[in-house]
Amino acid sequence: MGELAGKARPGAVAQEADRIRREVLGIGERRKHRTREATPLQPHVKDPEAHHRLYRFRFYPTKEQAEQLERTFGACRWVYNEGLALRSEAWERHRVNVGFAQTCRALTGWKRDEDTAWLKDVSSTVLQQSLRHLDHAFGRFFKGRARRPKPKKKGRSRDSATYVRTGFKWAEDPARPGTGLITLAKQSKPLDIRWSRALPAGVVPVRLSVTRDRAGRFFVSTLVEERIAPLPAVFVPGTRQPRAVGLDVGLASLVTLDDGSKFDHPRLSKRYAEKLARLQRELHRKAKGSRNREKVRRRLGRLYALIRDVRRDMLDQLTTRLVRENQVLVVEDLSVATLTRSAYGKRRSRKARLNQAILDAGWGELVRQLRYKCEWYGREMVVVDRFFPSTRRCSACRHGAEVGRVGQAVDVRRVRCAA
Repeated sequence: MGELAGKARPGAVAQEADRIRREVLGIGERRKHRTREATPLQPHVKDPEAHHRLYRFRFYPTKEQAEQLERTFGACRWVYNEGLALRSEAWERHRVNVGFAQTCRALTGWKRDEDTAWLKDVSSTVLQQSLRHLDHAFGRFFKGRARRPKPKKKGRSRDSATYVRTGFKWAEDPARPGTGLITLAKQSKPLDIRWSRALPAGVVPVRLSVTRDRAGRFFVSTLVEERIAPLPAVFVPGTRQPRAVGLDVGLASLVTLDDGSKFDHPRLSKRYAEKLARLQRELHRKAKGSRNREKVRRRLGRLYALIRDVRRDMLDQLTTRLVRENQVLVVEDLSVATLTRSAYGKRRSRKARLNQAILDAGWGELVRQLRYKCEWYGREMVVVDRFFPSTRRCSACRHGAEVGRVGQAVDVRRVRCAA
């Protein structure tokens, strides 16, 4: 194929690529709607003044619904892995590109095969969304923003399924606007959802995502388009100057403001370290594949879910308070991936504890929440370059400062104005 690409005409190369996809890779031809005039699709147009907002609710499936969702999760994982293998084989062996459209046609062939006919028990839109996620993963890889996609494994990868508008039914409750009944494809009964808050009244969800965490809990995430009213502007008392605040994230204190105010680090991993160690030892003693091991794994998953929920709630309350009380927020652009890079040598155990403390603080999640909340509520967020020498400048006149010394050591926290 490589020699053909170098000598033959572009038309012949395309025909040879189509032949390889059809005869070697088993990808069917595009025959749908060939006998009638094509109707242009009308994609969904997002309201320019609206924002995409995600609402997450827990639901309790029946036994039949749980079994059907279990098959759906497995089918999505299988289709993702098969699509990954197909695209890898096509390029590594034949130097032929296979995209999202070709994998969708291959999905049709998999359904017609007797060995994989069980894929018909799952909604086709859900399986196509799994292939679309694979295509997005390859897109991020080609742009250099992520690693090459890897196969998903049962028990290690996240159990999730995405439903577009044709894959679920939404019936809003007239008595309680913003709540209602959600019925997924291939299911006859609606989900038993715990509506902790209401969706925007009269708005149909754009997309649904059903997930199951390690603790065995089921959640449904609804993506809606919502017009969010900006918050009133905040000024310095007695002036018309916007109130600004600088944030410095750390480990001794999670966030330190420029006025000296500090927010404590929750240190959740340290708080639950004894329980985690006990459950890990208990899990290690159980035989693989036994029911007792599964019970301990569920208990460990519930404890990790508790830690994650507490951290997320704490960061959500903190970021909401900062956005409500300030008009301009200044944060530093930190590379958490670089800071938590594995270390080698004599001090690797110390570096491992440092990495655990950084990940436990959730710096990346803190900045992410500040970014989208500032966009929603009309605040300004200033991200300072990570290489900007802020500690080497005078806080009063902004000129360069001389670093102080304590004996023979350099103390970057003690500076003297050089002006």
